[in-house]
Amino acid sequence: MARPEKVEQVKVLAEIFTNARSVVLNDFTGLDVAKISKLRKLCREAGIEYRVVKNTLAKRSLKGTPAEALDEHFEGPTALAIGREDENTSAKVLADFAREHEAPKFKAAIVEGNVIDATGVLALAKLPFKDELIARMLGTLMSPGNNLVSCLQGPLRSFMYVMNAIMDKKKTEGDTGAAPQAEVVPAEGAPEAGKAPSEEPKEEDKKED
Repeated sequence: MARPEKVEQVKVLAEIFTNARSVVLNDFTGLDVAKISKLRKLCREAGIEYRVVKNTLAKRSLKGTPAEALDEHFEGPTALAIGREDENTSAKVLADFAREHEAPKFKAAIVEGNVIDATGVLALAKLPFKDELIARMLGTLMSPGNNLVSCLQGPLRSFMYVMNAIMDKKKTEGDTGAAPQAEVVPAEGAPEAGKAPSEEPKEEDKKED
């Protein structure tokens, strides 16, 4: 019969494999107690839990969880880097540490319910943090929108410039104090303004001559 503490450990691990955003399996061979303590501290500061596990208990905890395919990777020294807030911080912290200490080595991982191998974990570690990815995506999505707004605003700005110029011209004309004079076009046969009527002889005068 299993001891209560082992049953509890299996239960806790099953919850981790089911609900954590990411769980990275790693081999910590080559790290002494001091280095493991340092790695734990770095993980804790990044919001990651670093837990050394017994393979037999871990395999039991996998049953009925999305991480069942990880069973074959629980061989040799195994630790879990558990990320509950995002998908790749745990992989990034381990990869940064391994560059200096040549350990731990990735075995596999479960990320958002998907099992990936060691190569996939390395690729995950190279990705930007989730917030940075979201910011980049939003910038990409917003860029065409900003260009469209600028295009739409261009004609509007030109129209406003023309309207302002017209308003300024009207104000200037109003400041002169005189209304513009309308041009008077004389009717056909009428004498032009400022000129006396012509002194052509009348028909009666022509007869007398």
